[in-house]
Amino acid sequence: MRKSIFGVFMSSRVFSYFADIPYSIIREIAERVIKINKTIKNPDEKVIDLSLGQNFLGNPNIILSKINWISERLLSKPFLYEPSLGPINVREMIVKNFYPYFYSIPSDILTADNIMITDGAFGAVRNALGAIFRPGDLFVIDRITFRYFLQSLVVMGRILPKTRPFVIYSTEETGFIPSPEEVINFLEELRMRYPDKNIVYYTQFGFNPTGCFRSESDLKKIVNYVEYQKNIFLINDIAYHLIRWDKKEVPLASVLAEEGKGIVDAESLSKPFGLMGARVGALITRDKELFKFAARVQQYTIVSPTKLAVDVWRAVSSESNLPAIKEYICKMNSIIKENYEYFTKGVKGFGLDICKEAKGTIYAFVKVGARSSQLWKDLLEKAKVAVVPGIAFTDPDDYIGEHFIRVTVSVRRDLLERSLNRIGKFIERFSQVAVPR
Repeated sequence: MRKSIFGVFMSSRVFSYFADIPYSIIREIAERVIKINKTIKNPDEKVIDLSLGQNFLGNPNIILSKINWISERLLSKPFLYEPSLGPINVREMIVKNFYPYFYSIPSDILTADNIMITDGAFGAVRNALGAIFRPGDLFVIDRITFRYFLQSLVVMGRILPKTRPFVIYSTEETGFIPSPEEVINFLEELRMRYPDKNIVYYTQFGFNPTGCFRSESDLKKIVNYVEYQKNIFLINDIAYHLIRWDKKEVPLASVLAEEGKGIVDAESLSKPFGLMGARVGALITRDKELFKFAARVQQYTIVSPTKLAVDVWRAVSSESNLPAIKEYICKMNSIIKENYEYFTKGVKGFGLDICKEAKGTIYAFVKVGARSSQLWKDLLEKAKVAVVPGIAFTDPDDYIGEHFIRVTVSVRRDLLERSLNRIGKFIERFSQVAVPR
């Protein structure tokens, strides 16, 4: 403590509001890996990090080689601000070229006025939440999902710390994807109970961490309900839509809607192209009022998308580049699928199980017998393999989170092989890790 000019002893400042926001366990694990590896000199003994949701196999050169100021090293000119929503010609290219090419949707459903370039899918969701969510409104999520946006609402001052979301129940048999009937019934009950509240349902087309995908027909049923409810909104996160192994179904809720009121899609190019650090995303909505207010959130948070993000979208949406990009996506998916099958076969050999219904993912969602809240620490310290516990994706009191770990499989095959070897030896010593049969 120190003494002030008024003679009162002052302690260090306390940021009480933010003190109640938990630090991300995913980031905590990654930072712990860095600290441990700094103390290990032998490269072969360092922790193998399979915790972060990144595609380490992605090759952004398929895009970056098309950007002149990168490929020609024209770095002597200043990097100027882009328009706050991204250049209108680039936004036009995205809706006229990119999505119609990959999903054969009519090119006149979306216009440049329906899209803004954002700092990743995270930025798109943040903008949408900022536009929609008022203090006291209701946030609805799936039972197992990416949960960061609850804390984003705290940071934006829209909810108090420790506020619990409304959670739609689902089971392992469906890959933890609730049916459209379950979603609609849940939202309808909330609407009747809270007629004066906005109700925001955040969901994913391709789920993190399970690797399961909601079908186009199921998404359309949810969309058709939401767009005709005055106070219900849908934020559809499609960050993983290009990493899918079976047929490519339309991921855009905005496209499946009749008019698109209250419907938002949050896009990212991070996962397929290995562009996580470039923060390349987009917000898509046909709701003009929602778009207007989301644009204000963007203007007063990131000011404008970066030149790199804009030019990545320009390159990926160029008609002449699309065939090569599609070929790259197919090859990338094939490699990741092979890694997934290799890893899941390995862990099944140890007596573990895998979340059912995965159709495309950079993760394996592994079912374990031990408590995941302790298992990730044991694997890190004793096996030198970093994974994420299932509790990072569930409510604290949901027992299902304790029975799963998320493992990133989009890494070099030799790292997966070494990881399996370490995990196998760990399980031999601690058999309670295996799922009881």
